Amino acid sequence: MYKYEDYLKHVTISSNGAIIVGKNILIDGFSEKPIRIVTHAHADHVRGLEDSLRYSKYILASPITLDLVEALGYVSRDLVPLLRRKSVPLDYHQVYTFNGDKVEFYKSDHVPGSVQVLVKLRDSGITIGYTGDFKLTNKTEILENTNVLITEATYGNPMHIRRFKDSIPQILVDLVLEGLSRYKRVYIYAYHGKIQEVMSILRDNEIKHPFVLPRKIYRATKILEQRYGFNYGRYYCDDELGNLRNDRFLVFKHFNSAKNRRLDGNGLHIVLTGRCMLEPLVKADEYTYIVAFSDHADFSELVKYIELSNSELVVIDGSRSDNAEFLKKALLERGYCAVTLP
Repeated sequence: MYKYEDYLKHVTISSNGAIIVGKNILIDGFSEKPIRIVTHAHADHVRGLEDSLRYSKYILASPITLDLVEALGYVSRDLVPLLRRKSVPLDYHQVYTFNGDKVEFYKSDHVPGSVQVLVKLRDSGITIGYTGDFKLTNKTEILENTNVLITEATYGNPMHIRRFKDSIPQILVDLVLEGLSRYKRVYIYAYHGKIQEVMSILRDNEIKHPFVLPRKIYRATKILEQRYGFNYGRYYCDDELGNLRNDRFLVFKHFNSAKNRRLDGNGLHIVLTGRCMLEPLVKADEYTYIVAFSDHADFSELVKYIELSNSELVVIDGSRSDNAEFLKKALLERGYCAVTLP
């Protein structure tokens, strides 16, 4: 137990989501540390980034994430030059060293550019891994044999098991085809990253109708295509909607705009939710379906990852989820040494 207490001297998680590793390294939140890491371009993981730009010496992220942070407007325009100056684009398995502490990124299946983080501290020699947000697929690498593993716990409740998750892509494809046939218009509401994933699923299933995207998402999608080799077929910015008046097409919108959807019979609305549901989809009204489509590991995947990691101590991030204590209890019952922070 003394050994684990010693490990915990090197890990702090603040209520604002900042994960502090050792003396120098800060992940996905703000604190006064020289190195700030951004695991991916989602709002709860770029929190405090503008403050970090003013304080930290360097901002580490994957090249995709750095581009998306700028394209999606996560920093104000006047700070973009500072972001570009302080950015250190780090590829997977490229080791970055600061004051003897070593940082390495691992692949994560969540959104384009997502990373996991492995840190080896110079003074103590201990290794600390952070999963960030992830789904457990063959695209997610396992941080193995670390002294400490920090994990997300979005679906840490044992009730959060998606038994139908493998069937969701086909359900979504069938729903889109039905909507295009009946209404000619399909509106899909989702968060950034999930939008691009759905676009790829639809293209892989031979749906070739044009996509219409909000300006920020359009700009981010262009970057993914032009710089990183993604291919999303034919798509337009939403200010070009008039050019598609007589065509069948799909309109992607931010998840939060679903509450303002128009139920006038001119389109089928599909809301992609990360909530765990008893069924893969629910009909909310005559023109709307809610589909359980998540880019996070469910409970069984979280436990499986921890089993595969073979880490000595598991630290559960309780700053972003109300389910951290459920996951801690489940891990303790399975014989793991686990704590929740903060």
